[in-house]
Amino acid sequence: MRLRESKKDATRRALVRAANRRFHRDGFEFTTIEDICADVGISRRTFFRYFANKEALAFPHRAERLERFLELLEGAPLGESPFTSLRTIAHLLAREYAANRERLLAQQRLVQSVPSLIAREHQIDQDWEQAMERTFASRFAGTPHAELRAKMLAGAAIGVIRATLRHWFDHDGRPDLGKLGAQALDALQDGFVAQSR
Repeated sequence: MRLRESKKDATRRALVRAANRRFHRDGFEFTTIEDICADVGISRRTFFRYFANKEALAFPHRAERLERFLELLEGAPLGESPFTSLRTIAHLLAREYAANRERLLAQQRLVQSVPSLIAREHQIDQDWEQAMERTFASRFAGTPHAELRAKMLAGAAIGVIRATLRHWFDHDGRPDLGKLGAQALDALQDGFVAQSR
């Protein structure tokens, strides 16, 4: 089983590498699934065991990132403020983003150049927002307006995350993303607390 999983992982990584080469060299629209399959030496049928479509190749770590984010958020100490949890997670993820700066910048340039990928990115944001909303609703259970508070905080948090990342990308990933995230969450918390009084 380990060998089989290792081979599957190697094929998946090979598909991502081949796709990225093609996307950045030939353009996303001009790259076909057949091109990518030929580069890796697999059939079209095999391709669909790994990815649902070509767009999914531009976001190869979508599921893993969300899963890890939720593990961190749901694993936070009971009674901890959601803002404290988000700051801790932002600090961890900022280090990972900084370590993969060039790859992430290239991915973002690709996404912003293709309307279908922009739409896909928007869907990913919605997935994160809904996941946060469920987690916050569980935390706020038994308090007044728990469902509304969870919805508001999740919506505001994804807006802060997106705006912070956009600023980071716009400045070629040079600002300290951890500090940017902390400042953004501080501002959000101040407004959120003020509004709840």
